[in-house]
Amino acid sequence: MPISADEALQIVLDQVAILGVERASIGSALGRVISEEINSPRDIPGFANSAMDGYAVRAADIARASEGNPVRLRVLETVAAGMVPTCKVGTGEAARTMTGAPIAEGADAIVPVERTRGTEAAVEILASAEKGAFVRPRGEDVERGDHVIAAGKALSAADIGMLASLNRAIIDVYRRPRVAIVATGDELVDIDQVPTGAQVVNSSAYALAAAISEAGGEPVVLKVARDRAEEVRARLSEALAFDVVLSTGGVSVGQFDHVKQALDDLGLRQLFHGVAQKPGRPLKFGTMDERPVFGLPGNPVSTMVCFYLYVRPALRKMGGRRTFGLPRISARCATDIRIVNGLTEFVRVTLERRDGELCATPTGNQSSGVLSSLGRAHALLIGPREVSLLRAGDQATVLVLDDAAAVDTEAFFEARLRQAN
Repeated sequence: MPISADEALQIVLDQVAILGVERASIGSALGRVISEEINSPRDIPGFANSAMDGYAVRAADIARASEGNPVRLRVLETVAAGMVPTCKVGTGEAARTMTGAPIAEGADAIVPVERTRGTEAAVEILASAEKGAFVRPRGEDVERGDHVIAAGKALSAADIGMLASLNRAIIDVYRRPRVAIVATGDELVDIDQVPTGAQVVNSSAYALAAAISEAGGEPVVLKVARDRAEEVRARLSEALAFDVVLSTGGVSVGQFDHVKQALDDLGLRQLFHGVAQKPGRPLKFGTMDERPVFGLPGNPVSTMVCFYLYVRPALRKMGGRRTFGLPRISARCATDIRIVNGLTEFVRVTLERRDGELCATPTGNQSSGVLSSLGRAHALLIGPREVSLLRAGDQATVLVLDDAAAVDTEAFFEARLRQAN
């Protein structure tokens, strides 16, 4: 008896855990999940500095300055970024100061060069400035002891820059799961071979490899296993050297579907075989030596939908992420959508704004062999198992595949915020 999609996901997540920690250089850490808390050991910046090219002055000296009533000041020196001022600014004095350069002692404001005129030795200030104007104070970015990056965060480009500012060249990150992909079938040829007769290109392996990388894993595509029991078993044995095993095809009930038997022979502790969903009903899942093993259906859309629903959350959990599933938002059905009663159907849809609402439209042919319809999809609309028809105007839950499809919705940002936390 097939179990529900929710039950299947819970079983998968209950069987996986964070893999462990390794050291990584920040040059290779983009997108990695940091495993340590990062606090600042010092103030950044470590000194007050200028936000503009201009002149460091005493605000009191230029309180009444204007174009009609300029205030003339003596220029003591020029301070470039990286230099330390040598003079103290007193009454009637200024220091020519470049962007990022320290503020000279005695000065408390910067006047941008556009509001001045003058020579090397003197400057006329053409506008007043408040105390602190265009001055970046010490510790403006972070102060000593500030919590900068939380453990469990996937590092962004800005995070990498922040770590560099803190002199953290090497950090602790969660290990990325290494995932073996075993494709099976006599009909499969590789990407460099034009299919003839009844052959098809092994597209699912490449789609899975890309999706694994996107989810934070390290994919390894093994040699295709032909439809012979001993070859399928040999390839699956090879795959057991990895953290996660994915096989595609061979989990149904056909004469040449050898994966199920091979997994059983190798000692799979089967936890379920069959999920009450469309596409992807024949999904098989279990563990061998505590590593998760997914027997994915062979049809390309079924393969990818099962990956998004079950494998992706498992990889994210193993890699230290704090949230696992695709972002969920609500959308209104743009047209009637027929679904299979008794199964949770994941309908490929596009999303667009209509009259201020997000609307979902099926991408066309929903056959499990039509991969192009998944490529056009922004999301998977969840068709509840207890109904057979969603009418135009009905609200539905969708799982977002393409971030760009929903970036103008508050609900999407809320979903992303929940993922970030």
